[in-house]
Amino acid sequence: MTVYFYGRNSDVESFERGSSVITQKSKVQSYCNIKDLTIDVEVTEQISGTTPFEKRPKGFEIMQTLKRGDHIICSHLDRFSRNTLNLLTLVEKFKKMKVSLHFVDIGGDVTSSDAIGGVFLKMLSCFAEFYAKQISEKSQATKDRMMKENKYCGGKKKFGYDVDDNGYYVKCEKEQSIIKLMQLLRRKGKTYLEIANTITRSTRKKFPQSWVHRILAREGLDYSGEGYDNAINQMVELEKNSPSVY
Repeated sequence: MTVYFYGRNSDVESFERGSSVITQKSKVQSYCNIKDLTIDVEVTEQISGTTPFEKRPKGFEIMQTLKRGDHIICSHLDRFSRNTLNLLTLVEKFKKMKVSLHFVDIGGDVTSSDAIGGVFLKMLSCFAEFYAKQISEKSQATKDRMMKENKYCGGKKKFGYDVDDNGYYVKCEKEQSIIKLMQLLRRKGKTYLEIANTITRSTRKKFPQSWVHRILAREGLDYSGEGYDNAINQMVELEKNSPSVY
């Protein structure tokens, strides 16, 4: 028999809200003392609760080593899963494997034949899934607001811009001149593929056709303003060196 402590936090949650792995383990340890169980293996990871347990790196490892009579203990149901269907499917699987799954927050083993425990499990798993959807909606709303405010939302920054100390996008003169050149070429009737090839030759950096399409769709065809003179000079230079392109 092996007793597993499973702890989880996602990167969008604060470790100061009572859900840190240390707090989780403390609650599980107290539960084990009451149930006369000893933790043999501690498994922790940082991943979203909406990811199915068996598809998480550590969750997958546990699933590969489980055997009859083993126990998995979590401090809270949502540490294990926030997907109702996935949770209930695993509970049924564990029952067939004779593996016990414990959630301290609802009082214990949810794989037992206790009918009341089963009802509570289904109710709480629904609440966990609802909470996960709320987090997702709030995150998307925050991202949408930041985009409207022209703020950097993380990941790869959009071409043509830098990020200032306050997290706002500011125009990058060098990249803006490339965008202006794209706009000029498009106004001259060039295809996205022709523009991509021209920009690639001009910058000596690979510009796929899809990049050109996405950038022009975002920026439009207004080629006036900052970077215009540089774009004209670039085009003139290109016409001198590769007249057949135009």
